[in-house]
Amino acid sequence: MNTSISVLVPCFNESGNVEATFLRIANSLKNVLFEVIFINDGSSDPTEQEIRKLLGLNPGLVQLVTHPVNKGIPQAWKSGLAQAKYDLICLIDGDLQNPPEAIPNLIQVYYESQSDVVQGVRSTIGRTKNERLFFSRGLNSILNFIFNQTAKDSKSGFLLSTKEALEDVFTDLAKFRYFQTFIGVSFRSKGYRVFETETLFVSREVGNSFLTSSKTREVVFSTLRDLFVGLKLYGRKNNSAQYLPGRITFKIELSFIRKIWFHLFFATTPLHKWIIGKRAKSFYYWLKSTEFMSRAELDSLQLRRAQKLLQHAYLTVPYYKRVFDESGFKPNEMKKLSDLSKVPILSKTDVRENVHFSLFSTHHNKKEMHRISTSGSTGEPFVCYADKFQLEMRFATTLRALEMSGWRFGDRQLRLWHQTLGMSRVQALKEKIDAFFMRRHFIPAFELSEDSLAHLMRVIDRKKPVLIDGYAESLNFIALASAKKSSHKPKVVVSSAQQLTDSTRERIEEQFGSRVIDKYGSREFSGIAYQCLLSAHHHVQDESYILEILVDGRPALPGETGEIVITDLNNFSMPLIRYRIGDLSVAVNQNTCECGRSHYMIGDITGRTQALIACVNGVWLPGTFFAHFFKDFDFAIQHYQVFQEAFGEFKVLIVPKSQFTKQVELNIIDNLKNYTGVGQKITIVRVLKIPLLKTGKRTPVISNLKIDFQKIAANSIWKNS
Repeated sequence: MNTSISVLVPCFNESGNVEATFLRIANSLKNVLFEVIFINDGSSDPTEQEIRKLLGLNPGLVQLVTHPVNKGIPQAWKSGLAQAKYDLICLIDGDLQNPPEAIPNLIQVYYESQSDVVQGVRSTIGRTKNERLFFSRGLNSILNFIFNQTAKDSKSGFLLSTKEALEDVFTDLAKFRYFQTFIGVSFRSKGYRVFETETLFVSREVGNSFLTSSKTREVVFSTLRDLFVGLKLYGRKNNSAQYLPGRITFKIELSFIRKIWFHLFFATTPLHKWIIGKRAKSFYYWLKSTEFMSRAELDSLQLRRAQKLLQHAYLTVPYYKRVFDESGFKPNEMKKLSDLSKVPILSKTDVRENVHFSLFSTHHNKKEMHRISTSGSTGEPFVCYADKFQLEMRFATTLRALEMSGWRFGDRQLRLWHQTLGMSRVQALKEKIDAFFMRRHFIPAFELSEDSLAHLMRVIDRKKPVLIDGYAESLNFIALASAKKSSHKPKVVVSSAQQLTDSTRERIEEQFGSRVIDKYGSREFSGIAYQCLLSAHHHVQDESYILEILVDGRPALPGETGEIVITDLNNFSMPLIRYRIGDLSVAVNQNTCECGRSHYMIGDITGRTQALIACVNGVWLPGTFFAHFFKDFDFAIQHYQVFQEAFGEFKVLIVPKSQFTKQVELNIIDNLKNYTGVGQKITIVRVLKIPLLKTGKRTPVISNLKIDFQKIAANSIWKNS
């Protein structure tokens, strides 16, 4: 193992300890590339002269940082860190009470535990039992109680971590009088995984402690003041799995009445939400604070969240411990976002085979788990689980994403959806209360018919929604079947489930007199990417998801169709890391959108990986091909569905209009063969109806072929030119 480490040693009047400290560190790190940075913190004795002597005798191994006046241990750490040339950092006092011989053990534990921080727990073996020990233990208990932690020695300043992590916690240093007391609290509250390991703690042999009796009293009173500072910064909601980096800077801008309604909505979440709690409001504020971050800032945020997730998964999820070990991947290798490619991809089959319970974290809370099930596009059941934090974050993400459309909290909505389908009576009641707060009116999507469309238009005219959302199939059905247009024009229509063709989008926009934008999501994650009002591309919600588009296992180039792979940064109870969701999308050039958002963008969602139609000429046709193809036959076709069970042939179910003739049928087959090859067997079957599912969806393309998209050549996927 190639290790390089900077050891930071604050010194205040440590004459007599300096040389021994260096020699013992050097002897313990014989096989390690190291440097020792002594910080002379305003010493009045010969401490600095002794350090300069070592500096002359050991060039490259010793550095000196000088404070003309005493600034305290935390400032000494900060000054030393600024000079450190290695990424791995060890903090140790210069009084030799923490033995330097324990540093190799800290290094070993750091790599074995895959934690962010290894903190030495001061052993009671040989330790003097005095009032300082009593004070130290009592303060540790108080810190654990106040900050909801379980540390054995939270205040220990003998620790090992990375330069980046220390720089992060040191951002709070100036707010405290004695920050060293809160070093463990800060790490844990900021989401870093801290692993404690026992180390000896011996009495000082040379020099005197700065903690005299009068100084101890000052420290006690200052620590009490620091507790209030800590509570304000960190609160009691510490959970390393749920760490959201950065500060909340957003202030809600609503009218006085709407602001009251907004806060009342979140305060009453137990009445109208299943698991989601009122802290979802804080998550929404956080997301609003990050909304217009630069791309570099978003990359840094994603990296830090991914590092936490991978470490958590490795340490607490049996499936990932096994898979990571088999692949040779260690979470502390995650230094940049591209390193995520070293993690094996997770398939739906992997989830099905390990959902009970190898994919569950050993830290999951059963009371906060929500079962998510779907029949899948091909009818094969699929089950996964989301935890409370993930559900709260997905709700906050959806709320922010909807605002990209111009909608604001308190605006009326109309949803073409299944409001209470499959819910218990209590759940259905909560859903109705939630709809009341959100000013959302439901129209059951699966009950739409030509007879009910007039009623729908009357509802739109009466409710005057700012936003209408629903499945693309339902919206398209309305636009096709209804001759009457709404006199009220909503600000925006949000479509989901199926990708809209340009002609379908134009038809819906004409019907409602509104801009139509698209949402891409799934049952596993809810909303993943949304169009804004200024771009045809979809903005991925980067704070919650890392989305990759892969071709042949590599990132797709702009213009290529690839398979979507998603890492959910929020679900720590059942992590889905590099999960093959089964969808295809077009990669696009990445630029900051005109709307000002720098989130990763994806192009058209071209269908499902299991909905690719194989052709005899080697071409693979995605679902969007047929959407584009059949738009030229709108005059003769009401609905279609393509179905393939074997290579070399497929059939097309068609609900015909009056102009659908035998000649039109032959034209369809001939035109399709221009893309499939003349040897393709194509059968057209006329049917009376292709019903919507109860959820309001219709699956336009179904393939029962067993294929792996990553084994399909990129240039064989049809592209719309």
